[in-house]
Amino acid sequence: MRITISDVAALAKVSTATVSYVLNDSNRVSKKTRERVLWAVEELGYQPNALAQGLVKDQTRNIALVIPDTAESVFSDPFFPELLKGIGTLVAREGYFLLLSLMSAAEDFSSILSTMISQRRVDGVILASTPRDSEVVTQVRHGKLPFTIIGPCFLSDVHSIDIDNEEGAYRAAKHLIELGHRQIGYVTGDMRFDYAVQRYRGFQRALEQEGLSSSHVYMGDATPLSGQRGAKYLIESDQGITAIACASDMVAYGVMTTARDLGYRVPADLSVIGFDDISLAQQSEVKLTTIRQPISRLGYLASENLIARLKQRNKKIEPTRQIIETELVVRDSTAPPSNVRGD
Repeated sequence: MRITISDVAALAKVSTATVSYVLNDSNRVSKKTRERVLWAVEELGYQPNALAQGLVKDQTRNIALVIPDTAESVFSDPFFPELLKGIGTLVAREGYFLLLSLMSAAEDFSSILSTMISQRRVDGVILASTPRDSEVVTQVRHGKLPFTIIGPCFLSDVHSIDIDNEEGAYRAAKHLIELGHRQIGYVTGDMRFDYAVQRYRGFQRALEQEGLSSSHVYMGDATPLSGQRGAKYLIESDQGITAIACASDMVAYGVMTTARDLGYRVPADLSVIGFDDISLAQQSEVKLTTIRQPISRLGYLASENLIARLKQRNKKIEPTRQIIETELVVRDSTAPPSNVRGD
């Protein structure tokens, strides 16, 4: 038999209104009465109606993770499940529900997002992987919902969590230079995204400091196919290239695939370095040297930032911009070039 609020009220010898006040954290009830009601709730195993509580408190207990990309793209990239793990861990622990909002080619993503915000179907929003010209950030800001961005953000009134993309790519290029490489190619990420621009800038800075040419560049995106095309272009453009730095591990995976198909051995003939340190980096035939970013932690910190503000709705919290450091992880895909080794 389903336990009701009336059963709790009868056992605690109070009105149903008093039980409701206690369950909704109202200060209208004395400490002694509150304890008696909570005892009755526990004794009966009463489960409050979350929807009804949400209506009373003007809360849905829903948090939206908005990624303005297709499901095919998101779920084919190991980066996003790792990010989702970090977000979901804290969201569940804090008693919230996570709604994942993606887009498909057939739907008007902007309209769906507007409806979600205007009808207050969520309490807050986490934005990830938004290009710089995206209308998504503008929509969420105008919707007056608390939100946090994962990734580069230069708006002074917005909370964001990111890594030092430029320094990470700089460190990747410096690693190759310190091994003795001088002819180094680069396959970029999607330059509509600020992270890709920052990583390209870091790569350029490292080469320019050493007086090296940074002209061996293929403008791509964050996919293995882009890595395959980039490797073919760079190798055929200049067969003197001894190393390729990549804007992501997925790109690096594509580079290594094409290098092998063209008869190049990694790292004996061609060194390859990635960025992200997704699980694939350690599972590939040649374990990938890469720049590690704490993907799951980024998601956790974004959730933590947002939920802290939801708990203090009536308190103004100054916007924060957290930047997390990256780490060079040296594995098997990089080595000194043959002229340095003396082959």
